[in-house]
Amino acid sequence: MIDSSSTGQKYSPRGYSYSQSVRFMFSLMMITLLSSMTVSGQENTTKAKAVGLSVNSALQPIFAGKTPTTVGQLESMQSHVKSLADTVLRTTVGIQVGAAQGSGVLISPDGYILTAAHVSGKPNRTARVILTDGTIVRGRTLGLNRGLDAGLMKITDENWEANNWPYAEMADADSASLGQWVLALGHPGGYQSNRKPVVRLGRVIHRFDDVVTTDCTLIGGDSGGPLFGMDGKVVGIHSRIGQELIHNVHVPIVAFQTGWERMVATEDWGDIPGSPFIGVQGSAEEDNAVEGAVIGGIVKGSPADRAELKVNDIIIKFGDNDIQNFDALVIAVRIHRPGEKIKVTVQRDGEALVLTIKIGRAGGNVLPEPEEPKPSDSSTRKLPTRPTAVEYTNWVNYIAAFRPAGVHERNYREIRKAFNPVVKRAGCAVALHAGHKVVALGTIVSADGYILTKATQVITDDIKFPLDCHLPNGKVVEAELISHRPKLDLAMLKVSAKKLKAAQWNTETPVIGSWLVTPGIAETPVAFGVVSVAPRSIKGGLLGVLLGESPQGTFVERVFPNTAAQEAGMKRGDIILQVNDTEINSRDELIKVVRAHLPGEKIRLLIIRAGEEMAVEPILGRESDIAGTRAVEQQKLGGALSKRRTGFESVLQHDTVLQPEECGGPIVDLAGKTVGINIARASRVSSYALPAELFVSLIDEMKKADPVSNEQ
Repeated sequence: MIDSSSTGQKYSPRGYSYSQSVRFMFSLMMITLLSSMTVSGQENTTKAKAVGLSVNSALQPIFAGKTPTTVGQLESMQSHVKSLADTVLRTTVGIQVGAAQGSGVLISPDGYILTAAHVSGKPNRTARVILTDGTIVRGRTLGLNRGLDAGLMKITDENWEANNWPYAEMADADSASLGQWVLALGHPGGYQSNRKPVVRLGRVIHRFDDVVTTDCTLIGGDSGGPLFGMDGKVVGIHSRIGQELIHNVHVPIVAFQTGWERMVATEDWGDIPGSPFIGVQGSAEEDNAVEGAVIGGIVKGSPADRAELKVNDIIIKFGDNDIQNFDALVIAVRIHRPGEKIKVTVQRDGEALVLTIKIGRAGGNVLPEPEEPKPSDSSTRKLPTRPTAVEYTNWVNYIAAFRPAGVHERNYREIRKAFNPVVKRAGCAVALHAGHKVVALGTIVSADGYILTKATQVITDDIKFPLDCHLPNGKVVEAELISHRPKLDLAMLKVSAKKLKAAQWNTETPVIGSWLVTPGIAETPVAFGVVSVAPRSIKGGLLGVLLGESPQGTFVERVFPNTAAQEAGMKRGDIILQVNDTEINSRDELIKVVRAHLPGEKIRLLIIRAGEEMAVEPILGRESDIAGTRAVEQQKLGGALSKRRTGFESVLQHDTVLQPEECGGPIVDLAGKTVGINIARASRVSSYALPAELFVSLIDEMKKADPVSNEQ
């Protein structure tokens, strides 16, 4: 469900997820994202071309998984990824089928489109296909394999100019290998008219017969979008996500190759898969002296029960993974698939036992309750159960945020080291502390101690100045607040220090696919990623309605609970004529006007209700106001987001994974030049940076002390 002040489109994901019991349960919650092969014998009579990009011999081993070690290699990777993103962008499409909204990829010159089964829904449905230039053409859903979440569609619009649109080819069936670099494209959150398909770069971290898992972050609306190899061929289609940012699951391309004829023939087969689980419960009071995951409860009839695991067993190894604590067990189980048989080493009564557990599949919304620990002698501990499911989920996300990256992940420590020379060249980042807590990074903008940072991270009711500012040379000095620009969410601070290394600005906009590096005060970068989409404005306030259009005008189809619209008394069927002094002639215009205002602002709407004109004055809210919607719940699976992440004149969106307290610092190119300041962790799939050209001219003015309330 998308708010009127976002895309104005319906979004209603269908899921493979299931709810956790308050008292127990251990499983992987995989959540549905929603949110070249030509037909054999088909004659190609169009001028459409298949996209593709050769990989030079020097890059082939790196893109296959070998660790880059030099900035030169990173530059070569960047050059290739930029060309690849430009090459494949126009093959990616937006899809609307009924209330569902997702993505797809053109796979043949005659308009066949690969997508996810949960996007297409069922065969012979009418669909809208949105091309990258905003053109909307008619389509029809074809067959689908629900068991693998693979679906096929075809453009049926006679006016579609097929020769103007390139198409992608399918990769070989076994093309996705561990550690391989891949590029994900799609429309996260649904198609948006001011944004092309969004690019994310990552690596294949797990490969099974029925799924490919990568660390290319996905979210609702990406479903059905393409996962490209570095040669521009499709290796998978986006399917669903899990609780951690590295849990992004794709349908392997072989599912479409082996099921092609059945899909073209509009067959519908397969069962929706459930999520893997083993059915154990951990302890809320783990003993730090005990190495391993202590079992506090067993779900009766679960895989763990059938494998004869027992309460108080200590799991020390799961498959090939050594288990230090329950957190490690959480991570280890998630990488496996239902049906796999895994060797589990447990300690029981001082002895090591090796058991075999077959990973189960969660099949419903409620699992049976765990077997209560049986009375035992005084030598056996009784272990309390874990907290509620909500606390457990947050706890898992917290642990995942600080988990070291695996060898096949983009953020692997050896890959991070390749960026160390870039961090050294930049040398302009500081860390801002309130007491013992890091609250933000900062950017040195002049040698005499002026520092820019994210205002809403440091100007809060519970933070008092001066702050402790940790400099790159290891010194700690006090930082005082000088000025504040709310519209930019920037604050200027001053420290008593001289001869600091100031940012060297690059005001040229980096193109999609360019590396962006976030330096801190350590020699290794805080994080890195690539540019995902061209700069654009991020509007602010949300009204909280679903919009429709009729000959009478733009009207309210639905009012979401706990939103500005509900608080103002808006109702279904209200026709919106005017926002403040602006007349509304279309849904897109209404969205644009509303989004020009920040959360907390009051606007005046002139509406028609039951034939009578009246005015309402909603106070605009934010995305999180639409509590309980699937899109909002999915965002929580990526960790904390910045409180202020909307209302920016222009942002550079990138796929770097940041924590909110890691915003405010510089983001630099491979030359160490500062192209902007990280201003928000915006969503599960994106971070925002203010482009340097937006604020560099204001630096001298911001050095002059002014009231905190000053608005500019």
